[in-house]
Amino acid sequence: MAPEMIPSNCPYCGDELGRRMHEGVERLYCEGCERFIWRNPVPVSAVIVYRETDEVLLIKRGIEPGKGKWSLPAGFLEVEESARDAAARELEEETNLEIDTQNLDYVHDMNIERFTNQRLLANIYSAHYSSVEGDLEPGSDAEDAGFYRLEELRSSEQELRTNFVPALRRLEEIDLDVLSINS
Repeated sequence: MAPEMIPSNCPYCGDELGRRMHEGVERLYCEGCERFIWRNPVPVSAVIVYRETDEVLLIKRGIEPGKGKWSLPAGFLEVEESARDAAARELEEETNLEIDTQNLDYVHDMNIERFTNQRLLANIYSAHYSSVEGDLEPGSDAEDAGFYRLEELRSSEQELRTNFVPALRRLEEIDLDVLSINS
């Protein structure tokens, strides 16, 4: 997969971009507009749905990036959508499970690299399986969905996307006694 392209021209006036130091960081700058071109992280939301003491809901991605790898239900926020609403929507789109946004517990956020030169700001939520409704089945962009013990998945031939593993560890750190992750 090719990395995200760094723009060479200003999105406002079309002039060629240069670089200029600002706040101790070299940033893209347009001389024509006399403005910095900001490249901020893109917001996404993910949901950790857990049951028993060590099972977590994972989807097997059916599309790139990460096609064929196991991941948390996650995706980009839509325009004018809150992070919490996006988490609930992505859960439904990828697993057919519905959840009231009030039942999503905020875990933390993570600034993760998606591709070279592209970062995501991931808003991580959690919920117990008893708070979701519907029949679990993979959505349009998932090949499979189910509850797995991460240790079993890691010891198999299956690949786990590592982007959200720190979020799973964080859930354990805040003493929800949900997961046992070693790596």
